[in-house]
Amino acid sequence: MSTTDQFALLRATAVVQRLDTDLTVHPGDRQRERTYLVHRAALADRVVPALAEAEDPGTSEQDAEDTARRLLQHDRAHGTGRGPVPAAEPRWDTDARGYARQEHAAAVLDEHDQEQPRA
Repeated sequence: MSTTDQFALLRATAVVQRLDTDLTVHPGDRQRERTYLVHRAALADRVVPALAEAEDPGTSEQDAEDTARRLLQHDRAHGTGRGPVPAAEPRWDTDARGYARQEHAAAVLDEHDQEQPRA
C-alpha cells in the first residue's frame, strides 16, 4: 500500500470519527446518521485489503458487509438513497457493498458540488 493510500485512509478515518461524534451530539438526526453510514461503509470497504495482513480477512470483510447492510436498510426504511439505482432494487440484496460504493460516489459528488463557488 502506498503512502498516499495510507493517508487517504487516515483522512477517511478522521472524517468517520468526526461524523460519529457529531451524531452523538445530535442523536436521532436521520440525515446525520445517513451521512455517517455512507462514510463508515465506504471506509470499511476500503480498509479490507489494508487490514488483510493485520487481522483475519473475514473480520474486515464482515464489518464491511454489515456496515453496508445498515446503510441499505436505512435507505430502504427512509427512502434516502441518492445514487442512480434505488435502494429498493433487489440486486442490492446480494451486493450491499456495491450499494454502499454507489452511495459514497454520489455523496462525494454532492460534497464536491457544494464546495464549488457559485457564479
